[in-house]
Amino acid sequence: MKRMIVLKGLAGLVAVALFALFLSSCATLDKEGQEFPPMAGDGNDDNRDFEFVSRDKAEQNIAAISPPTGAVGYSDVRHVIFNGSMHLTVKDAKETVENVQRIAKAAGGIISGSHIYEIREGQYGADLTLRIPSAQFESIMDQLQQLGKAAFVNTGETDVTMQYLDLEVRIKNLQAQEERLREILNMADTVEDILKVESELGRVRSEIEVMTTQFSYLQDHVSFSTINLALQEEHIATQTISPAPFEDLGTRMKEALVRSINFAAAALAGLLVFLTAALPLLLFLALVIFIVWRFVVIRMAKRKPPVA
Repeated sequence: MKRMIVLKGLAGLVAVALFALFLSSCATLDKEGQEFPPMAGDGNDDNRDFEFVSRDKAEQNIAAISPPTGAVGYSDVRHVIFNGSMHLTVKDAKETVENVQRIAKAAGGIISGSHIYEIREGQYGADLTLRIPSAQFESIMDQLQQLGKAAFVNTGETDVTMQYLDLEVRIKNLQAQEERLREILNMADTVEDILKVESELGRVRSEIEVMTTQFSYLQDHVSFSTINLALQEEHIATQTISPAPFEDLGTRMKEALVRSINFAAAALAGLLVFLTAALPLLLFLALVIFIVWRFVVIRMAKRKPPVA
């Protein structure tokens, strides 16, 4: 009897020990679950509450796979837009334009705009817009100054690092939202849910396109600097006879003669029309003048003394 009581006591102690061990294991699992939460979507698919990825969470995800801010080679990267403008006085504007084209092409750049014009007879000028790789900006500015006498030189730079990184993070965040929305769309059952998800997907897609365009524009201006170059030839007084006044002389003489004849014909035709219109008045005036003249002649004849 006593032996049965002892066995029952030992069995109770073992049960208590096993229960305590079970509780300890649950606590450990719970602690691990807090450190590593289950990913969204685990569990019962019918009772899921889907949430869109927030920007803060997206930035954390990006930071997890990107080098840290203080890492070597990451914090030192700056995104800067370089701009320059220059006014040169040169001997030959057209020849200088050709030299500028060669310089830009050798540097891997282009001339995106070109306008050559005549300032006065025999003196030309040009306005050029160059797109040059940013790494070659200072070198190209120095080469351009050697083409003539620099009357005006201006350079500037704009640090767009924060704007650049902000757009990059926003685009990645929106792309993550788009991917998640497509997953939700594949699991949607009702027409109402499909329409709601497609509407949100369209909005996110539109924002991605707008921000991608802005980001591409920013990348282009960071990668390629813009230089506005104005050229003007030196004005040199010349003592030689210019053949310009005699160019097309025969044509101009013919045109002048034709204009003169047309003017004379128009004037004669106008005079004839005027005389025709004024003919009644002229006849009346002639009659009045004749009557007055006869009256004066008769009066003067009466005043003459008789001949002896």
